[in-house]
Amino acid sequence: METTTTERRRLFATEKVGGRAVYRLQAATVAAGILLVLYYRATRVPAAGEGRAAWLGMAAAELWFAVYWVITQSVRWCPVRRRTFKNRLAERYKENLPGVDVFVCTADPHAEPPSLVISTILSVMAYNYPSEKISVYLSDDGGSILTFYALWEASMFAKKWLPFCRRYNIEPRSPAAYFSESEGHHNPCSPKEWSFIKNLYEEMRERIDSAVMSGKIPEEIKLKHKGFDEWNSEMTSKNHQPIVQVLIDGKSQNAVDDDGNVLPTLVYMAREKSPQYHHNFKAGALNALIRVSSVISDSPVILNVDCDMYSNNSDSIRDALCFFLDEEMGQKIGFVQYPQIFNNMTQNDIYGNSFNVEMCGLDSVGGCLYIGTGCFHRREILCGRIFSKDYKENWNRGIKERGKENINEIEEKATSLVTCTYEHRTQWGNDIGVKYGFPAEDIITGLAIHCRGWESAFINPKRAAFLGLAPSTLAQNILQHKRWSEGNLTIFLSKYCSFLFGHGKIKLQLQMGYCICGLWAANSLPTLYYVTLYGLYEALLSGDTLKGWWNGQRMWMVKSITSYLYGFIDTIRKCVGMSKMSFEVTAKVSGHDEAKRYEQEILEFGSSSPEYVIIATVALLNFVCLVGGLSQIMAGVWNMPWNVFLPQAILCGMIVIINMPIYEAMFLRKDNGRIPTAVTLASIGFTTTAAVGEGEYGRQGGVQIPFQAATVAAGKLLVLYYRATHMPAGGEGRAAWVGMEAAEVMYTVGRPVLCPVRRRTFKDRLAERLPTFKQLFTTISLNTFNMSFGACMKKKLDIFVCTADPHSEPPSLVISTVVSVMAYNYPSKKLRVYLSDDGGSILTFYALWEASVYNIEPRPPAAYFVESEGHHNLCTPKEWSFIKILIDGKSQNVVDDDGNVLPSLVYIAREKRPQYHHNFKSWAMNALICNNPIILNVDCDMYSNNSDSIRGTLCFFLDEEMGHKIGFVQYPQNYNNMTKNNIYGNSLLVLNEADIYEIEEKAKSLATCTCEHRTQWGNEIEIKYGCTIIFTELAINCRGWESVYINPQRAALLGVGPATLAQTILQRKRWGHPSIPRDYESMGYTLRICIILYEALLSGDTLKGCWNGQRMWMVRRITSYLYDLIDTIRKLLGLSKMTFAVTAKVSNGDEAKRYKQEIIELGSSYPEYVIIVIVALLNLVCLVEVILCGMIVITSIPIYEAMFLRKDKGRIPSSVTLASLGFVMLAFLIKY
Repeated sequence: METTTTERRRLFATEKVGGRAVYRLQAATVAAGILLVLYYRATRVPAAGEGRAAWLGMAAAELWFAVYWVITQSVRWCPVRRRTFKNRLAERYKENLPGVDVFVCTADPHAEPPSLVISTILSVMAYNYPSEKISVYLSDDGGSILTFYALWEASMFAKKWLPFCRRYNIEPRSPAAYFSESEGHHNPCSPKEWSFIKNLYEEMRERIDSAVMSGKIPEEIKLKHKGFDEWNSEMTSKNHQPIVQVLIDGKSQNAVDDDGNVLPTLVYMAREKSPQYHHNFKAGALNALIRVSSVISDSPVILNVDCDMYSNNSDSIRDALCFFLDEEMGQKIGFVQYPQIFNNMTQNDIYGNSFNVEMCGLDSVGGCLYIGTGCFHRREILCGRIFSKDYKENWNRGIKERGKENINEIEEKATSLVTCTYEHRTQWGNDIGVKYGFPAEDIITGLAIHCRGWESAFINPKRAAFLGLAPSTLAQNILQHKRWSEGNLTIFLSKYCSFLFGHGKIKLQLQMGYCICGLWAANSLPTLYYVTLYGLYEALLSGDTLKGWWNGQRMWMVKSITSYLYGFIDTIRKCVGMSKMSFEVTAKVSGHDEAKRYEQEILEFGSSSPEYVIIATVALLNFVCLVGGLSQIMAGVWNMPWNVFLPQAILCGMIVIINMPIYEAMFLRKDNGRIPTAVTLASIGFTTTAAVGEGEYGRQGGVQIPFQAATVAAGKLLVLYYRATHMPAGGEGRAAWVGMEAAEVMYTVGRPVLCPVRRRTFKDRLAERLPTFKQLFTTISLNTFNMSFGACMKKKLDIFVCTADPHSEPPSLVISTVVSVMAYNYPSKKLRVYLSDDGGSILTFYALWEASVYNIEPRPPAAYFVESEGHHNLCTPKEWSFIKILIDGKSQNVVDDDGNVLPSLVYIAREKRPQYHHNFKSWAMNALICNNPIILNVDCDMYSNNSDSIRGTLCFFLDEEMGHKIGFVQYPQNYNNMTKNNIYGNSLLVLNEADIYEIEEKAKSLATCTCEHRTQWGNEIEIKYGCTIIFTELAINCRGWESVYINPQRAALLGVGPATLAQTILQRKRWGHPSIPRDYESMGYTLRICIILYEALLSGDTLKGCWNGQRMWMVRRITSYLYDLIDTIRKLLGLSKMTFAVTAKVSNGDEAKRYKQEIIELGSSYPEYVIIVIVALLNLVCLVEVILCGMIVITSIPIYEAMFLRKDKGRIPSSVTLASLGFVMLAFLIKY
């Protein structure tokens, strides 16, 4: 039999990133510098009583940073890029592609506005993928009727939107993003048609927003779908019954859009919640989605996106499939990860949200991180399957006739799977599903996948797959990173530490790579002790601007002393049993003023948060130290050698400069985003107390901390060496010295040695390869998990979308995501979209009902309409005005305007009761998990931005060489609200004839509170409970699966990033850090700075963005990471329990305006802000001292000339010069 070259061509290519020889040379110089510093520290330890304690502290800090630097080198040694070939995918498999389930999660309709959620929903519904093979699931952990209403609206709007997207092949396919980015006259459709669609979308969004503001759904609307009957006046977001509603049944012949094409399946899920049962946060929601989708669509591929991460690339599915379906490598790829990109990122990334450099490095060793959104998984790996070379994926699963079951029966069955008790005594959250017990359920889930033998792929296409909303305020950023760092540190301190859990299962380099984020919070203490300059070059190479890099430095400090500090404290409290795990929803909305300030890149404070007190106090302390030091030198009080004082003053001055926005927010700004007076007064009080204590110490003969400039001139090792050999004696500043040394050791720890890779898929090969597989494989029973590839290609792909609160995650945003994944460039009848509404909100259900269908990039209508104007399109306004009467859940005409079958669309609200823990997003995901071979889970704000993402993902799973081992494909988490500088451095479907209502009843039973009781859900099955979603990835990896991180040129998913500093801190407190540390600890090498800048610029960063990243690196380590370290210790000691804080996806107008202007948002009294302000003020004081001393030196130049240079008789006599030198020497002898 003749075998053509085309049949064997790879669907994706892996290319090494250039410039490694130069980097390795630079790394060698850094290593040499580190060794010299450590040697210096060890050989120059001062005698007791001469500042020895301070010296030892500095040595310990430098030792820590040396170790951390070694660890982080694992992701820097050999990064790779991935490139897919979608044309080959299309040629090889044509329409015989697997189904994709898209999971979108939301939790709070106020923090994540429903209008934002449905924009993501619509974007993933509109993928450039057969609609019948897309199923979109929205998990509403808030169980809000507002979110359900928004999803219902989206389901109606989808009939118009999907044909519009396909007809004109627009990008992005989120209506909000599309109409905000484009104008009608620049689009292929007619201005009249463009305006028509835009008006329909805006009318729908207004209805949703009005419902959210009033908190009520019009009675006439409730009569249009039976799902509204699920809500009653006694239901709350924390205590409600399970709800599963299929708004669009993609298997129904009547589920078509206005063109007659099949619509994607659209499902709303609100798992049961009860105060008596832990709901396991997002991991619980994802696990609930996995179960619910298994009885509705059961697609072999699952995409999960955050509700604010809309699809920005309609080809994201096809890109991902290029990994899964590659004959050579696809069998080993467990998941394909797209980068997390923010569309509201400021030019200079003021809050430092960049994340991609390290993902490419991890990808080179087969294990890019699963970051919880924008990731394509094989369904089987989420169900705990261990990689085996003999295993053949059943890509046809889910593409079958439903039989005698009607939709009501299926809904009832699905509802039983999302009860509070369903997972009891089961392996859900442990060996099955997303891992429980950790805030970072995504990280540990990915690790588990890798440990099961699967690989992963990271792909960052030219057009971002997904775009989200980055935190636009400092409070949001700190909250976000507190949550991340807390989860990662908890994992590191548990039995799931990658060195323990992954020993013998994954490569040592990958174990080290996982530890990078696991030690984020641990960096907080030495950071507070030792603040230094770092990776400007690397930030620029990653796409930051110079101002963005500077913002990153500020935010690094802010988060380290706020988010991470509280995260540390909360973790420790939970470990010792003093608190319980919770999930704080990050707001997806902001006021007009907040939004205005955010757009202006102005930090948003505006509230009396205790974190702000820390930030302000740190800034003030540095300012006072700088000014006080200079004044003391000028007044002759301190006779300190310049080699000791000057480097400290320079470092302190840099901290003061980086904290200028803090000082402005304290003393100069008059807007509502300024630091409240109460915070400023509290910070001044703490600073005054510290200054008085330091003055008393100095009068008692305390020795000042010696110079740190050696780290700038000679590297970390020289600093460590100096600390070790100049230890002051006891009682003479030794404690301060030891503290500084400990911080410096901590910073010496850098990056592990990895060979980063980039993923590239070949979707054209994917499409052309199917005939070959039909000849190569023989169909075997499904129970053997060894079905033929040809049969596999007939299965569906489930898309899980999770939401929880129609206020934090607006239903309009959720349905935008749902519609975007329904519109994938993938057979519609192979797509089933499940919306898990963990808030169980009728508003979310209504929004889903309102959603409609079109072929646009990005696919969420919200993104599409934001990017475009009506008069630029080829469509006519007439199409637009009919969107509000799109899809009736009880109607049989479920096709689009072109007559194509629509993807299945299911609404799920798992049961929630106070008696049952709902395991947060993990349970929602587990409730959604279905029997389709591929599941795509997306957050409700992460709309599909690339309609070929499914095909791109399949290129990994279906690769003949590597695909069999890949357990999941992870796309990056991109944000569409990122400012320019990133200010907060923030096979064929066989249609069934069953009635849709029977399926709804069947699915409803799977979302009850009791469904997981006494099961392995959240443990060995699906998404892990009790941890962040990273834990689930860890479990998948430890079962032998690998994962793939793919970041296509067009982002697969786009979400909403926090737009305020408070939201950024919240997010980073939860995550640990917006991005894996970029070796910012490197101190002072010219070559090092050049390489870092080059790498940052090469990654698309700007010089200003790189600078912002440096600021946020410092801010996070003295706020978010510090608090997280404390929280982790408290949890380990049982003093507190795990919580989950949702990062806000919205901000008010002023915040948004300041964010766009790249002004850091500090307008609340967060305790983290006190730390930031103290650090900034202390360094400002020190810098002023240096400047004043320099001015004295300049004015005294004639004196120096008269003493040493002049030869005339007017010079200073030699006797006077000798006498002066004698007095100076005597002063030094008295001092020391």
